Amino acid sequence: MPNHIKMKKFCCDKFQFHYLGESNMGLNFRVIKLSKDFIKRGQMNIDRSFMITDGYSNHAFMESKHIVMQYCPFCGTKLNSFYKGDDYVQEVLDIPKKK
Repeated sequence: MPNHIKMKKFCCDKFQFHYLGESNMGLNFRVIKLSKDFIKRGQMNIDRSFMITDGYSNHAFMESKHIVMQYCPFCGTKLNSFYKGDDYVQEVLDIPKKK
């Protein structure tokens, strides 16, 4: 296991398993940082979002099946309080540019 993974702390073993799981199998947990423009526009009043999606093969996750969550479904930890560092962020969500 790479050193940067060993250093991360997770709220529980089950969350860690799904966070580190294969990107194309089963359900995946995603930690998404929201851009300042996204937050300013009033979409959400937090700087990150936690989602369960049906894999990473479809990066347009807003068009795929997903669940937004606030608490770990395994241990009940409030995710926004526990996962504060950017080293957990897997992608940044921005407002789509108008064509």
